[in-house]
Amino acid sequence: MLEKDLKDIMQRKLDEIAGILCDSKDKFDSPGVLAGISGLTLFMYYYSRFTGDSKYAEVGEQALERAVEMINNGYKYHAFCSGISGLAWTCEHLEQNGFIDRDFIAVFKDMEPFLLFRMEKELEKKNYDFLQGGIGVGYYFLSKRNPNKKNNQSLYSGLQKTAIVGANDTIKWEAKKSESGKTVFNISLCHGMSSIVVILTKLMKNYPHVGIIKTMLLKAVNYIFLQQLPNPSVSFFPSLSSESDEKPQQSRLGWCYGDLGIAQAILQASKALKNKSHESAAIKILLHNCNRRDLNDNRVKDACLCHGASGISHIFNRLFVNSQIDKFKETSFYWMERTIEMANFSDGLAGFKSWKGGKEGWEKNYSVLEGITGIGLSILSFLNPELINWDECLLLS
Repeated sequence: MLEKDLKDIMQRKLDEIAGILCDSKDKFDSPGVLAGISGLTLFMYYYSRFTGDSKYAEVGEQALERAVEMINNGYKYHAFCSGISGLAWTCEHLEQNGFIDRDFIAVFKDMEPFLLFRMEKELEKKNYDFLQGGIGVGYYFLSKRNPNKKNNQSLYSGLQKTAIVGANDTIKWEAKKSESGKTVFNISLCHGMSSIVVILTKLMKNYPHVGIIKTMLLKAVNYIFLQQLPNPSVSFFPSLSSESDEKPQQSRLGWCYGDLGIAQAILQASKALKNKSHESAAIKILLHNCNRRDLNDNRVKDACLCHGASGISHIFNRLFVNSQIDKFKETSFYWMERTIEMANFSDGLAGFKSWKGGKEGWEKNYSVLEGITGIGLSILSFLNPELINWDECLLLS
């Protein structure tokens, strides 16, 4: 398909998604950004800027008010994906990018002691999970315009206390135990050590004088590199770590698990560390993944951001924006074509459904992570790469 033809189709699909989302506030039952209503807020403010039409910003404001109302009515869950820290992050992001006034941020100041308490407890329990654990809460603290040094110190201290020192100048962190009770080391971006690498990268930029942060970052990257599969043909990395499985398997193509999220995290760290060899290695891995085009082999079932075609397209779009490497642009185009092709459900949302697997099968989903809000954001920033910073919610920038 010609690029102009695809963009015309994308524009119509984006407008269709926006129309559906304008009436979707009652479809969300949590305030967070990736699974909750503040993700709708994020889309509406960006779409308002994309179109120049302020009515969509008004919808975003209404969604934001609904999210705060949920908290006022007793919602107490802390997590980034569906909870309070995700909403707080969204407001910080919108303010810093000129979408809302600073006055609105004040509402979260009274919540910070609770969020700090939850972050510390989750890190103590070794629940680092970006979506549901301590790392996501810490990401809110770290993303503030005027970050509280005490909160951020608690973040890197918690990571330091629970890090496991390994051979070959490495450190690692335990993940949730497997069903068999075996300790697992997860290297993914969604639930594992790659998210810790991104957090340490941002901490190092904020506190360059704190040597332990830089040391932890380098050793964590070293550990992840050691998990590469021997003679990789499909993926460079397994889903978890090589030591967590007697027979490490090739990983899927997506944001959540596998090469794309891992190599993106390494790339961000290598630039902060000014480590050219790590940067070259990350680019090599990402260029290799440009050639992975088979949907079945790569376990691409739907169009969602988390593990679907629009997420793959967006990652390569972000890589092109940052590097201007043409192969990344061409690959982003390919996966956006697949995204549009997947809008083929007569009873879907703008034609889209999310694959849940098993007995659940296909379902309608409105969220950023697995639904049409995220697909819409991916399309929007493909059409206008200047409106791409929303992907900070995925640790991609």
